Amino acid sequence: MIEGRRRIPDNLARQLQESVRGRHQAMKKNPFRWANINLRKKSVAIFVLLVTLPSLLVGYAFLNRYDIILRQQFIDSTEKNLNTIEMNLYEKIKTVGDMTDYMIYQKDFRGFMQTVETPETLDQLNAYRASIEGFVAFQLMSKSYIKSITLKGLNGNTMQLGEPVEGPEQPWIDLAKQNRGGIVWSNSYPLFSPWSGPKRVISLFRIINSFDDLSKTAGLVIVRLNESEISTLLKAAVPEQQGSIFILRPDGTVMAGGEEQLIGRLYPNEELLKTVSKSSGQVAEMEINGSNYVVIYKKMRSTGWSIVTMIKEKTMVAETNGLKVTLQILFLLVFIFGLLALIGFELTIIRPILELKKQTSRLKIGDFSARVTARSRDEIGDLGRQFNNMVLTIKDLIDKKYKLEIQQKESELRILQSQMDPHFLYNTLDMIRWTARLEKAPETSQLIEALSGFFRMSLNREKQTATLGDELEFVRAYLNLQQKRMGSKLSFSLLMEANLEQVVLPRRLIQPMVENSIKHGFVARRQGIIRVRCYRSPLDELIIEVADTGSGFAADRLNAVYNAIHGKGLDESVSGHALSNINELISLVYGSGFGIEFPTEYNQAGACVRLRIPIQTNGQEAL
Repeated sequence: MIEGRRRIPDNLARQLQESVRGRHQAMKKNPFRWANINLRKKSVAIFVLLVTLPSLLVGYAFLNRYDIILRQQFIDSTEKNLNTIEMNLYEKIKTVGDMTDYMIYQKDFRGFMQTVETPETLDQLNAYRASIEGFVAFQLMSKSYIKSITLKGLNGNTMQLGEPVEGPEQPWIDLAKQNRGGIVWSNSYPLFSPWSGPKRVISLFRIINSFDDLSKTAGLVIVRLNESEISTLLKAAVPEQQGSIFILRPDGTVMAGGEEQLIGRLYPNEELLKTVSKSSGQVAEMEINGSNYVVIYKKMRSTGWSIVTMIKEKTMVAETNGLKVTLQILFLLVFIFGLLALIGFELTIIRPILELKKQTSRLKIGDFSARVTARSRDEIGDLGRQFNNMVLTIKDLIDKKYKLEIQQKESELRILQSQMDPHFLYNTLDMIRWTARLEKAPETSQLIEALSGFFRMSLNREKQTATLGDELEFVRAYLNLQQKRMGSKLSFSLLMEANLEQVVLPRRLIQPMVENSIKHGFVARRQGIIRVRCYRSPLDELIIEVADTGSGFAADRLNAVYNAIHGKGLDESVSGHALSNINELISLVYGSGFGIEFPTEYNQAGACVRLRIPIQTNGQEAL
């Protein structure tokens, strides 16, 4: 039984008391030193300083900066969209302008506009029409944004290609005539199509002058673009619920987009017009009709138009309100989970450690009844159980130490005795051998000498490996003894390829295979031959073959042995078999790629077992 409380020496008790008293005095002198604060207060301070305050500060700073960051991201995204729109719109406008340039220099267009229709010129005009229709049809099919094209010659020839339309186009035609060959782009205006009803278009009007005399007018070309294609392109940058986007001419009139009643009129906000006219692309903030807007604009190349987008500030802020609330909830959850973590830390770590400290103080003054209640199976609980085990161990430590020393002495004595037995056997065999010589029995003396050598090699367990040459000598000694026993019924040969004498392999690897051949191959006392061959394979592996002319393997028996050796069968008669043990040893030493094989070509008359292992020398690790 363990004593509940054991008295400790007086001098040790005094030292412990002085130590405890010194610590208390040090804490009184400097009660605010971090090392003097107890664990519970430290955990609260760490939670407040490293969790609560950083969470509040980071949350405040994050939310304070969040609007600015998201606002800038929104503006950057809009600017990127405006650049994309400008590129796409510029490509469309340039393509249409290049098309009209082609009409000026292409003889079929000039010929159609300048040739008067008469019976003599009818065939030529029809040829012109066919060529023009082919060109225009290709343009209408490849460019979906082109609605229709109209060609008018001053000679009265007219071609309407694409969807037929009607609408107020005369003011733009007059403006094109005043421009005398320059390109005139219209504002968005309504047209009516018999095919699809009312629609809006933006059109190019251009007078085609004579190629021979540029001062002479040859005709007029009108290329109408589908306004919905352009509107879709604009609205992709700014959805209607976020604001508006429109195109302004250099004079400030609205060309397309935005509210329909403003098209063709000067934009009603003078501050916006001044801002847009200043530079090619900027961001501005302004108040329009009592609402705050962020204005982002981009000027188009070659035309002087400005793509203007107006985004309401409240829409930008509204998009972040939901995320703000989510972040506030997230910070609150972080605080709550941090508080729960502190409580869990108190219950699962701090209290058990304080209890362990209390019981350790009891043990320090000699109270071996100190015990810690282990309430969990984690590291803290394991620490408490280890403490209890330590208390139980201290009392019996000295007794166990003496017992272990006695057991160690007994073990050493048994080892010494076991080492004496082989020497006794060798000396006795040596004595019998010399007695046989004195009695003039040389054959008996030779047999005893061979048996003594066999035992010496068999019982030498200092090394786990041997060379191939030593192994073959051991097999030769064994076969010599067996040949003396069996007489002329047993013949053997040992063959080894040159330069393989120093190959290292596990000890006693070949002899059990030879013994297995004698035991199973010559069970009927038949006369036979055992051949052992050791050679190097083309794959630089060591091949050891043990073949005999005994009874051999039956086909089903060979399959059973093979499956059992390679773990594919459950034949109990093979478990513990020498071949099974050898194969298992080779797999452990060299891996699953090596082991025992049964070559079919040599198992027709007698039996043949082949062992395949890597070639390793003394300079390499064998095991």
